[in-house]
Amino acid sequence: MTDTPQANNRYIQIFLGILVTLAILAVLKLSKDVTIPLILSFFCFLIFSPLVRRLDKLHIPRIISVTLVMVLLLFIFVAAGWFIIMTVDTLVRLIPFYADKVVSLDRLLSSRVTMFIELPAGTSFLSNLPVNWSNLAISSLTSISNKFLSITKVAMLVFIFFLFLLLERQSAIPKLLAAVPRSKGLRVAVLFERITRQVSKYLLLKGVISAMTGVMFYLTALVTGLDLPVLWGVLAFVFNFIPSIGSLIITTLTILMALIQFAPVWSNVIYVAIMTISIQTILGNIIDPKLQGGQLNLSPFVILVSLSLWGYIWGIPGMFLSVPITSVLQILCANVKSLRPIAILISSGKSYQRESEKQNALARYLRKQEKLKRGEDPSAKSMERAEEQEATNTYHKGDFILPESFGEKK
Repeated sequence: MTDTPQANNRYIQIFLGILVTLAILAVLKLSKDVTIPLILSFFCFLIFSPLVRRLDKLHIPRIISVTLVMVLLLFIFVAAGWFIIMTVDTLVRLIPFYADKVVSLDRLLSSRVTMFIELPAGTSFLSNLPVNWSNLAISSLTSISNKFLSITKVAMLVFIFFLFLLLERQSAIPKLLAAVPRSKGLRVAVLFERITRQVSKYLLLKGVISAMTGVMFYLTALVTGLDLPVLWGVLAFVFNFIPSIGSLIITTLTILMALIQFAPVWSNVIYVAIMTISIQTILGNIIDPKLQGGQLNLSPFVILVSLSLWGYIWGIPGMFLSVPITSVLQILCANVKSLRPIAILISSGKSYQRESEKQNALARYLRKQEKLKRGEDPSAKSMERAEEQEATNTYHKGDFILPESFGEKK
């Protein structure tokens, strides 16, 4: 009977937690004009943190290091703005040329389909579309130009927020230690350092992989003669930051562009398809996991859910930031006792799988020992294999720090 009030309180806490979470998400969506620049500036700070720490180790004066980093960020913003303007201008001028290419491809595909299916004379795929895709493409590009002012405003806010984060980076830890009780000060400081280092390392490695992807897409377009190779390289770099979906989008767009440009010369289309798919497979499924290791320890399903959620809340910027935000939330949940089950549920589960395999190997070993004591003679080879697996298997808690581990971190 005494457990009933405690159970009721537990359910009430869970219900209130869900309501608070929904309220926070609603506020983030409504205030995205402010929160998006703020979050982007924070992640820019994490990206440049390794460079800032390196400059500090070289004993470069603070004002000089801040100036260097701010100039670098300004250069990136200006280069990105110039690239967007030039690309939109080029595409608007090339749309009539590609419109003729699309019409020719449409006629070719329609004639091939009529070999298998009888279609009315003069019927084509484009004629059945309810919209004028050429005018739609021009209007879409024009809308990007019209939004350039709002994009510039966001970039300016990010630049200002980033500047003040750099100026206050050395006082962040002391302020955290002073703001919380002394017994929890070290714990909070280590947690903050863990978040900054892990997310910073993820963003840096993701940037390296994305840059490699962009260079390979550029070379693919250059070798095969695909138009606008720089555009495809930059788009591959940018879209690679969107997990799972981004690589699929850029690969599909590149192959579609090759189909429009090269048809009916199918060999070039096949070359582009093979090379782009191979690049994404090798870099995304082999090199990226090896470099990242167990870095984020997030479930792929959770990553897709996070992608959809933050995409709904903040649009395209939210899709880019979905993985780092989820990683931060996981670390926070892992270090709050009542929220630790959430951190376990959104993890990849590999460490728990290894623990289960260890327990199974240990159970098999003990069963063989029992059989040996009862006079049964299991094969020596099986015994040796079980002992070896038991000796080499180790238990890994995962990549987030649990509170009881803080004493080991200095």
